[in-house]
Amino acid sequence: MTIRSVIGQGYPNLEYLVVDGGSQDGSAGIIEHYAPWLSWWESRPDRGQCHAINKGLARATGEIVCWLNSDDFHLPGTLELAGRLLSGEQRVGAIAGHVLKVYTDGRDPVRLEGRYEGRRHLLEIWRPYQMHQAAIFWRRELTERIGLLNEDLDLVMDFDYWVRMSRETSFLNVDQVLAGCHYHAAAKTGDDYAEYHAARRRRVWRYWGSPLRHEFWDLALRTVRHSWWPALRG
Repeated sequence: MTIRSVIGQGYPNLEYLVVDGGSQDGSAGIIEHYAPWLSWWESRPDRGQCHAINKGLARATGEIVCWLNSDDFHLPGTLELAGRLLSGEQRVGAIAGHVLKVYTDGRDPVRLEGRYEGRRHLLEIWRPYQMHQAAIFWRRELTERIGLLNEDLDLVMDFDYWVRMSRETSFLNVDQVLAGCHYHAAAKTGDDYAEYHAARRRRVWRYWGSPLRHEFWDLALRTVRHSWWPALRG
């Protein structure tokens, strides 16, 4: 479904790269079936998800980039919209849209609102975080400036990337569902994102800047206050 959702867009200038980590579940055969529509693909062991994504980002030559995990899919018209908003002389650096959360157990899908509310909002860990990777596109020049994903991270490599990207650009919010993601217990976020948010809390202080600056201690004190206040009230 993932591959068909991309090539079925009919986008006229698509560079589609597929990286598989040497799966033994028949994935290579499926990818090979679609090889005529792919710019490049490989199926071989790697160092994990970040390494696989980085292979694609490093090889990409297009003006606009994104990545799509194997459980996700793009809705019709997504690539055309992303291309229109991010190409040419417009100075939009990145866009963020909504995602449709599809449950494999048959529950009704849920629309996950996606929006960027500023770099400071990302660093305020107690606030809701609503940036969904499958519905985010950006200019490749940003990857050239900030580098690839941090392969030492697992759950929060996308959060880390958006924070790093927010130093260079803002995100245009798009009030449209751009992608879908399948949610199931075996997914990395199958615990309803509990470990994901815990990993963010452990890491967020790294983006606060120098401890000699007021903002560092302002964020630190606010984080402590918002962490402890609910417990004290209870």
